[in-house]
Amino acid sequence: MTRLLLITDDTPAQPLIAALSSAADFQVTLRPRLADARSPLSAGAFEACVFLPGDLGADALGEIAAVRALVPQLPLVAVLPAGTATDQQQRVLGAGADIVLFRPVNLPALTAILQRLGSRIAADPAGLLPAPAPVSLPKVAAMSTALEVLRDFSQVLGYSLDYRQLTQHFILKLREVVGVSRIAIFLEPGAVDALPAVAAADNSRLNCVAAIGVPGELVECFALSRKSGLGRQLTLRPQILRAPGASTPPMLDPKIVREFEVLGGQVAIPINDRERTLGVAVLGGRLMGGEFTDEELLLVYHLLEELGLAVKNSWLHTQLVSSHRLFASVLDGITTGALVAGPDLSVLYANRAITGFLRGGHDAPVEFNDLPSAVAVKLHEVVEKGATVEPFFHESPAAVYRVSVIPLRSAAGKLPQTALLLLEDFTRLNAAQRAEIESSNLQLIGLIARRFAHEIRNSLVPLTTHQQLFDAEINNAEFRESLKHALTRETQRIQRFTEQMLLLARADTPPSELAPLDELLRSSFAKSRDFAGVAGELDVRSDLPPVMLRCNRASLGHAFQEIFLNGLQSSGGEPRLAVSLNAAPTSDGRAELVIQVRDTGGGFAPESAGRATEPFFTTRNTGVGLGLTIARRVIEAHQGSLDVLPRHAPGDPDVVIRLPLPR
Repeated sequence: MTRLLLITDDTPAQPLIAALSSAADFQVTLRPRLADARSPLSAGAFEACVFLPGDLGADALGEIAAVRALVPQLPLVAVLPAGTATDQQQRVLGAGADIVLFRPVNLPALTAILQRLGSRIAADPAGLLPAPAPVSLPKVAAMSTALEVLRDFSQVLGYSLDYRQLTQHFILKLREVVGVSRIAIFLEPGAVDALPAVAAADNSRLNCVAAIGVPGELVECFALSRKSGLGRQLTLRPQILRAPGASTPPMLDPKIVREFEVLGGQVAIPINDRERTLGVAVLGGRLMGGEFTDEELLLVYHLLEELGLAVKNSWLHTQLVSSHRLFASVLDGITTGALVAGPDLSVLYANRAITGFLRGGHDAPVEFNDLPSAVAVKLHEVVEKGATVEPFFHESPAAVYRVSVIPLRSAAGKLPQTALLLLEDFTRLNAAQRAEIESSNLQLIGLIARRFAHEIRNSLVPLTTHQQLFDAEINNAEFRESLKHALTRETQRIQRFTEQMLLLARADTPPSELAPLDELLRSSFAKSRDFAGVAGELDVRSDLPPVMLRCNRASLGHAFQEIFLNGLQSSGGEPRLAVSLNAAPTSDGRAELVIQVRDTGGGFAPESAGRATEPFFTTRNTGVGLGLTIARRVIEAHQGSLDVLPRHAPGDPDVVIRLPLPR
């Protein structure tokens, strides 16, 4: 990663600035003019400088010359507007720029140029600042004792909440005891957000969170990285690291040497939480000169370990507070009323929705006594007795609420306990459901009325016709026979429709009598044949002994009539119905009667079979479509079932009836 200084106040340069800032290879510091970056620049905080002047006046050339004079070895690239004259390019090069580019600039090309120019610092990393001469001072005997006391005392740092203030006070005390000239603490970004996707930010950058003896401008723009330099070295090998000097061998990584020089540090110590490295502490020399002993650095290492634990606790506390605020905001924003009652029935939390429900929008705090008595009783049972309360509805004169009480049990499971009360406003939904039911009822009534009127009108047509001819044709024997036939047929039709409506409307009566099945089938078929006016035949085949069914004879007989009538009306010519009787065991070990009915018609179409028992569904021009609906209802009242099936093979039944056999 290259620390890059961009000097520009030119608005058209923003796209290039954004591209450089988002590139992973650069750590970019943006300043409008040289004066704002003079201190960190002179300290060697940057490895390259890009100058983007808005115009090439004397001020711009003077800035370039000043940068070159301040840091002679620093790579300096000038990016000029397109179309800049040749003589102006020469002035920029003469002022000290290493290379001149023109906008728009290709980012990969600029990156390659900066890497090649940066090789001069990599070849001589110690050429920017002279290393201080080591001074030998007598060891202070009390130093180790003071550090031991400070290390023991630092255990209380784990209770601190603000890690930045904690770290600043820590280094003040450390300098007071150790007498170090400068200290800089670099840490990864803390987890400050409750959302995992946000909290899991990139922790490769180590920012300076506290420093003493380091210029503020340098602290603002200088950071370490886990990908290179000190950050990478101490992350991979968390050991105390000394800067190169008279008593230490030279280091191979020029990046580490440069970072020591920029920060004026002599020692780098990892900061960990006993699990992993959280950051790096860079210490300068003593105020009175001299080097740190290994024993002193080991004690400082342990102190920084305690600091790491405290910082981790601070981050956890911040994340906990953030989570609390997040969930409080969520609860406050939802339309469901939420209230948390403590073990003493005090209201610990109430969101805006429940305040509006109970207080009518007033801002006064909600109290337990504000709850409706029926709701308060249930909440009291959960809090005091640990009862389980199923969600229920509470209706007031103005609203309907769905109430849920959720216990928030403690780890020990002690009573009384905290509980969460939720009130969902179902007023509008309840009103909408009622309106929908009323609308559905009106539609059903309208459908019944239309079918009733249609069926009655069909019956009245032949009767009205005979009435009109009555006076003129009464003495005609053929007319009298026709009138008799019309009265019989249409009266039967109206009577059948009336019986259907009564069976559909009245409550199911339990089976109370024993009736022979064969007689019930044949009498029902005879009535269906008479009503249809055809000469059909019924073929009953059974391998069972005579069966007696416990039933309601009248209603079950009517169900069979409707099934047989449907078969007769579906068959052409001379209809013939085949009925087979069998017995089959059920899952609970009982015997079950299976009645299969097949007519000589074409059978049910697949799309009609699934709807055949729906009320008012019919494929004919006559009838109201209630026959099979009534049959299914009656059979289900006898603890049986009725299935209408399409034919897949020639011998498949059209209707299958299952009824329990008496034990």
